[in-house]
Amino acid sequence: MSEWRECVLGEYAKVIGGYAFKSEDFLEFGDYPVIKIKNIASGILNMTECQYIMANIASKAARFKAEKGDILIAMTGSHITQPSSMVGRVTRYNSTIEAYINQRVGKIITLDNSILSEDFLYHFMVQEDTAYSLANIASGSANQANISAGQIEALSFVLPCIEEQHTIAEILSSLDDKIDLLTRQNTTLEALAQTYFRQWFVEEASEEWETNGLDEIADFLNGLPLQKYPCKIGEPLYVIKIKELNGGFNDNSDVCSANVPEKYIVHPGDVVFSWSGSLVVDIWKYNKGALNQHLFKVTSDKYPKWFFYYWIKYYIPEFQIIAESKATTMGHIQRGHLTAAKVLVPSNDEIAIMSETMQPLIGKIEINNAQIQTLQKLRDTLLPKLISGEVRVK
Repeated sequence: MSEWRECVLGEYAKVIGGYAFKSEDFLEFGDYPVIKIKNIASGILNMTECQYIMANIASKAARFKAEKGDILIAMTGSHITQPSSMVGRVTRYNSTIEAYINQRVGKIITLDNSILSEDFLYHFMVQEDTAYSLANIASGSANQANISAGQIEALSFVLPCIEEQHTIAEILSSLDDKIDLLTRQNTTLEALAQTYFRQWFVEEASEEWETNGLDEIADFLNGLPLQKYPCKIGEPLYVIKIKELNGGFNDNSDVCSANVPEKYIVHPGDVVFSWSGSLVVDIWKYNKGALNQHLFKVTSDKYPKWFFYYWIKYYIPEFQIIAESKATTMGHIQRGHLTAAKVLVPSNDEIAIMSETMQPLIGKIEINNAQIQTLQKLRDTLLPKLISGEVRVK
């Protein structure tokens, strides 16, 4: 097996910063999307909230076009929103749509693919150790940290021969591809479930169905102020706050005593609804945790999970408008808004028939989520070991 050698990234790759588009260049609709910091902040390229530029502006920024497979990195961000920082958050542009990168988004390109594989470089850049290294050397305030192209290029790493790079990247990419496939499948299943729900309860709703408030079809259990349950002895329990609902547990997640009353324990498959801040509802897909205040655990001993889950999702846009109207730093809704949110309730027989369609969709989404968590854990365990050479492959 080949020897690995110590290298500096700038020997084999370089970072190109994005184009300084003017504010008047951006449009809600246009010829080409522009990739900004917010579009890669989660590590997943989110093109749904892009702004656009016209072709005449794009012609000035030809050097800053994102090609399929390009490695993109956030060069500005906040230390408090993610486990390490949005600085150093990396993703790949895998679309065939022509797009351009904005300033403070960098594009990392290899100088010679026969020496440094782009796929190997990508996996080196996405590992947590790299993100933490960049976060630690970033300059500026915690809310507006910055890294430069030179700091990225100064990263040191160990480099195997190109054949071993390809093998390592193939192993990791196969896990990423499976995760991506399951994620896209869940997106399709979710869209199908939403379509059925809308068809039944909006387009073809029966006038004979009862009308109840949301709080009449489900129980909304508010979480606890879990700082009052510190972990003193035994294994701690992770605390589920709004940020965990959006991304699961991480090294910065709070912990509490495992002696929290059982009804405040959230297990995979439970419905969790944040009534303050971001106002989202989701089916919990991570390990069990304790429910913090500002979150509801939603259950029902009368109606199936899909029924109250999709009714809450139906009202989320309305709840968000209510929350935004609050003259506070963190908008929220009150229990009275749950009562005012009226839902249509078919007969038990009709709900049972609908469940024959909906429950398999929800069940498949939950199975996929469990597989995604397993694959992500495997990938995250293997990634640093393979990239560092601790685990070798032929």
